[in-house]
Amino acid sequence: MELRKLSLERYKGYAELAEMEIAPLTILVGANNSGKTALAQAIQLFAGGLAPSENEASEPLPLKSGGIHHGETFEDLVTGRPVHGLLRLSAILADNGAELSLSATIRNVVAPSRPPERQISAWSLISDGQEVAVERQGFEGGDLYKVCVSGTVQDPRQIGWRGLLPEQPNNLADWVGEPTKALKTWTSGVRHLRCPRSLLASPFSVVEHSPTVLGPNGQYTPLALAADDELRESVREWYRGTFGVSIDVVAQGSYSELVVRASARDANVRLLQSGRGLSHVLPVVATALTARKVGPGVDVVEHPEAELHPAAHADITELLLENLVGSARPMIVETHSEMLLLRTRRWIAERRLPADNVLVYWIHTEPGHGSILQKIRIRESGEMDSWPEGVFIEDYDEILAIRRAARSKE
Repeated sequence: MELRKLSLERYKGYAELAEMEIAPLTILVGANNSGKTALAQAIQLFAGGLAPSENEASEPLPLKSGGIHHGETFEDLVTGRPVHGLLRLSAILADNGAELSLSATIRNVVAPSRPPERQISAWSLISDGQEVAVERQGFEGGDLYKVCVSGTVQDPRQIGWRGLLPEQPNNLADWVGEPTKALKTWTSGVRHLRCPRSLLASPFSVVEHSPTVLGPNGQYTPLALAADDELRESVREWYRGTFGVSIDVVAQGSYSELVVRASARDANVRLLQSGRGLSHVLPVVATALTARKVGPGVDVVEHPEAELHPAAHADITELLLENLVGSARPMIVETHSEMLLLRTRRWIAERRLPADNVLVYWIHTEPGHGSILQKIRIRESGEMDSWPEGVFIEDYDEILAIRRAARSKE
C-alpha cells in the first residue's frame, strides 16, 4: 500500500481544496504559521481515523493519534472554527498496482438537549474500478444512509462506523472488506517525528526487541539503539563523521544510558548533558536508518535540521537522501533549511536522485483564501521549474544590501 495523494478542504488554515501529491521525497517549505505543520500532521490524523483506539472508535477523526494532539475539540480542526463546521478529507493509495481512493466528509452536529456529535455525512470508496458511495439522510440519530454501489442506488440502510471506516464493510458490498483491511494495515507503518524532540530520560530499562515506532518526540530512540546492534553501529558511524564524537549505550546494572565522548581519552558524558543538537537530531538519524526495516507506510519529519549548526544541515540531508526507500515508504519533510533544498537539487543535477522522486510545496497564506499549496518541481538540471518570491532569498538580499552600502561609502 502506497500513499500517492492527500486532499484536504476546510481543514484548519486550508479553507479551499488543497491537494498534495506524494513523491518518495516531499519537501514542505514556507513562512512560520503558513500551514506547513498542519499539513504534515494531517497524514497522522488520517491514519488515526483509519485505525482509532478502542476509546475513540466513535470519533471519525480522533483528536489524538500516533501521539500527535491535533486539537482540543473538533472545531479546532475546521477552518474558522464554526460550531456546525465540516471538513473533507480524501486520499489516493496504490495497492498492488491498483489505485484505491477513500473520501469522507465529517460534520459537527449540535442539537438542543444532545451532546455535540461528529457525523460522517458523505463517504466513498473506489477500488479496482468498483465504487461505493453513501450519503447520510438527515442529522437525527439512527445513522441512516443512502447507498449507491457501482452506479446502482440501493435501499437506505443504517451504517455503524469505526473511525472513518464502516464497522461491517462487506454489508455495503462484498468487495469492500479487503481494501478497508489493507488501509488499517497501512496505518501501522505511519511514523511522525515532531519538533521539538525529547529522548527518554537516562538511565533507562532496556527492552528485548527494538521498537520500530520511535514515538512522536523520538523518545523511544534510546530503546531502539540498545536493542539493535546494527542500528547502534550505524548511528555511531554517522556521529563520528558529522560531529567527531562517539555515541554508545553503556550498561549500568539493570539500566543503560546513552553517552558520548570526543576521544578514547575523554570521559563519557550523558548524551542529554551534551550539546542539545547531538540529542535533538538522534531520532531523525534513527528514523532514516530504520526506514527500510519498517516496510510500507510514511515517515513525516518536522525540521530535521533543528538545533543543528548550519554546517551539519548538509550531513543530515545526505543521510535522509541516502536512506530514501521510494514510493512504498515516502518521506515528507517540513523544513526551514535552505541547505536541505540545495543539497537535494545537487543530488538531482549529479544524477544521484531522479528528478521525479522529489516534489517541493511552497505553502503561503492569501487573504480570503487561507493556506495555499504551490507545487514546485525540480528539473533534471537541478533548477526549479518556478521560484516564488520569498523562498530562501534572504542571503541574496543581504549580499545586495552589503554591496549597496559599500558603494555608497565609496
